[in-house]
Amino acid sequence: MINISNQHVETFSQPLNPENNLASFAYTNALLRASEQLSSPVLHSWTLEDTVILGLKDQRLPYLQKALNYLDGKGLHYFIRNSGGLAVASDSGILNFSIFIPWHVNGSELEIDGAYQVMTDVVSAAFPEITIKTGEITHSYCPGTFDLSVNGQKIGGMSQRRNRSGVVVMLYLSINGPQMLRGETIRDFYTRGLQNVENKWHFPDIWPTAMTTIEELLGKPLSLTEANQRLLNVFSDRGSQQLQQVMWSNKFIQYLQQESTTINRLQERLHKEE
Repeated sequence: MINISNQHVETFSQPLNPENNLASFAYTNALLRASEQLSSPVLHSWTLEDTVILGLKDQRLPYLQKALNYLDGKGLHYFIRNSGGLAVASDSGILNFSIFIPWHVNGSELEIDGAYQVMTDVVSAAFPEITIKTGEITHSYCPGTFDLSVNGQKIGGMSQRRNRSGVVVMLYLSINGPQMLRGETIRDFYTRGLQNVENKWHFPDIWPTAMTTIEELLGKPLSLTEANQRLLNVFSDRGSQQLQQVMWSNKFIQYLQQESTTINRLQERLHKEE
């Protein structure tokens, strides 16, 4: 197991709005492709309001358009990401936080579980007041083996992408806000998308009470800015200059253009269902 908290890290923050929501994963994929150019691990935090981020599997919903119409009716935006399999909510109370680990910096490749453990250790260090466990919370939205939970209630979920040069572990963390309402929205999205058809695709049976927020657990107000700073403070040696040089390079700009095109095409597949 590696401990990246004692290494120099580069940081990058993006407050996004629905008009440029695809930038979140375009930058993620481009940074992963640029792993060989990175001289240290990278921490990427981003926020996105009033959006449901769909997974690739959600395209299989037999009544997908009815489900999308439901989101439209609630004034919610949506798009498909190319990591993770199922829908998650993103709003002003959700923090998205990714760690990029280039193999040449780490010295060797991490196994899948090992990469998830790195993120788990960072979140646990950032919030020492609560005891965080990993393991699937079956009735949460987008359940997974490395769900983060406290007292059986999920506070965050992870996915990862990797290539021959590195890995990125992506986390969404419920900081504050109406988590019950988020759960109800995703539950009702699937209800409308299935329309009582046999659930042979194993879409989740969501119980809104299966999830909570860190603010609720702490019993005191916690802003996204404070939560993000806690995560960053796990790393004592932080900067952004080296990363800026990479992101201004011709190679990275080319990667970003290519990844933007790819994720835009993915949305076209979604809208073909209409």
